[in-house]
Amino acid sequence: SQGILEISGFDKGLPPDMPLVPMWVKQSGDWWSTGQIVDSEFLEGIKFLVDTQIIEISTLESASSSDLKIPQWTKTVVGWWNEEQISDDEFLIIIKNLIEREIIVV
Repeated sequence: SQGILEISGFDKGLPPDMPLVPMWVKQSGDWWSTGQIVDSEFLEGIKFLVDTQIIEISTLESASSSDLKIPQWTKTVVGWWNEEQISDDEFLIIIKNLIEREIIVV
């Protein structure tokens, strides 16, 4: 019988050369890490990643807009991501961890 071979590192719904994280989210991260937009605007991109299951969170309670928070030290990580010092996959793992530990609330 024939089986299905799955290759990790690729999203089966996207062509191989298409980035997993939309460019507008990465641009938003760049603007946020350099102080050009406020936390809530950057969190909209993170929320999009969660809502579209690019970042899969097992349990997530919805927060009101007044509960939105993000530590300022995460700007360093976002800066690394925008400078391609870390990959999209590494960025997604870091953000997922911060959300699951409730360090970032979306």
